[in-house]
Amino acid sequence: MAELVRAAATLVAALGLVAAVAVLLSGGGPRGAMAVLLDFLVAAGLLRLSLAQTWTAIAVAALTIAIRKVVVAGFSLSVR
Repeated sequence: MAELVRAAATLVAALGLVAAVAVLLSGGGPRGAMAVLLDFLVAAGLLRLSLAQTWTAIAVAALTIAIRKVVVAGFSLSVR
C-alpha cells in the first residue's frame, strides 16, 4: 500500500507540472500557473503525509501550504 501511495504522490506532482504549463500556455499567466502547481504539490504532500505521520511531515505539509498562500498573495499585489 505504501508503494501505491508513493507512486500516486509522484504522479500528482508530475501532473501538477503538466497542468501548470497548460495554464501558462493557455493564457492563465504565471499567477494562475503557480497557483495550480502549488495546489498539486499540496495534494502530493498530503498523500505522503498519510504514510509518515510524524511531526516533521506535518510541519512540511503546513510549510508548503503557507508558502502557497504567500506566493499567491504576492502575485495578487499590484506593482506601481
